[in-house]
Amino acid sequence: MKSTISRTWKMLFLLFAFLLTRAHGQNTSCSSSEFSFEMLNKKLKDIKNCLETVSDTWTTYQTATIFNQLKMLTDINQKQQNKGLRRLMPTNCTAPTVPEDGGLLCVSVTDKTKTYCKPICNAGYDFNFIRRSRLFEECSATTQHKWTTQFIGGNRLAICNKSNVAVSGAPSAYFPEGHDCHKIKSHEQLLRNITNIFQSELEKAGITQSLRSFSLLCS
Repeated sequence: MKSTISRTWKMLFLLFAFLLTRAHGQNTSCSSSEFSFEMLNKKLKDIKNCLETVSDTWTTYQTATIFNQLKMLTDINQKQQNKGLRRLMPTNCTAPTVPEDGGLLCVSVTDKTKTYCKPICNAGYDFNFIRRSRLFEECSATTQHKWTTQFIGGNRLAICNKSNVAVSGAPSAYFPEGHDCHKIKSHEQLLRNITNIFQSELEKAGITQSLRSFSLLCS
């Protein structure tokens, strides 16, 4: 629970930086030029170092109010991720649960009859089941539109537990030290690296259908 709160605060502080910047402007429209990625990304970088000092001046009530308002913005981002996942899924398959302190790297075949998802844990975490030879899970007509999983029923594919050693999964089933799921997702080359590894693993498993829309999902 503590790690989840800490991760959420980091995201919320970045979003709050945007609100602080906007507060100094007079135009409150939602034009694409104002909300472009380049503009927003630059302003977040410019102001994020001041956030800890600013938050020290807040009362408990103010802190809770800002937290609740900014969490609504993270929920919007989560909905966008869910829409992207839905586009990957066969019609009768339900979305898998993304493990906390990790992520899911998913891909579907071109005709969307099958989806494969690879659980990946952050550095400093490990799986609670041995899965060194179990690199990914599948949902398709072959699996009766249910996820193959080591858990009984449901859509949970893996759990990442705090651990000083990482022995339960293959070496590729862990994000690099110092890079959690969100950092990997924001780094084009690192994301391409783990995607290429996953594609080669699928090919070695005999999955030769044309693949489309790799997507990294973070909690």
